[in-house]
Amino acid sequence: MLAACACVLAAGCTGSQHLAKPWASPMQYSTGLPDAPYPPRDLVMFDAVNGRVLMWSDLIDLAAWADVIVISYVEDDAGGVWMQEAVTEDTIAAFPTSTFFQSSGDTGAVLAELSGDSSKSKHVLIHYNGTESLPDLSSAIRSRYPNYRVFTLALLPSPVRFLRNEDVRKADVVAYTTPTRVVLPSELQSDQPRSVEDRKERK
Repeated sequence: MLAACACVLAAGCTGSQHLAKPWASPMQYSTGLPDAPYPPRDLVMFDAVNGRVLMWSDLIDLAAWADVIVISYVEDDAGGVWMQEAVTEDTIAAFPTSTFFQSSGDTGAVLAELSGDSSKSKHVLIHYNGTESLPDLSSAIRSRYPNYRVFTLALLPSPVRFLRNEDVRKADVVAYTTPTRVVLPSELQSDQPRSVEDRKERK
């Protein structure tokens, strides 16, 4: 793992403070968002600390910056699962030594999993569907591993196109994963989201 800058421990900085080009991202309401975003890489995303609109490239910049990426999602939300898989796919494609694991446990369970072989990877993605808050998980990881840079992403099943007040600081980045576009079957790619039943059959 790469050593983090001093402010990570001193000021509790997380991914949102380290966007590569924060001045290039417009504030919400200052620009038109797509009426019909195309999932999974075109869904509405916001920096949940300062409210700026983010693009997929910003998300991947943060994944490249981080040592640990925690992605919170709702298991039966097809859009959230699809977006989570896309983030994982793009991160592993860019950094082949990256690994990921799924957890629904508490903070202790996540830390125990991180202390295993996954800690030797360039980037570790955690697919999290437990009940712990992402800020609490991030703080616990950084307390146990002070040199780790942690980035959190909350995937929320909603069609809204603005950062809701209740979602501010819920994670470094918040994405709303219910697309407003009606996608025809002929438009879907090979990485289309699978149904919950189909995913269970594949396990």
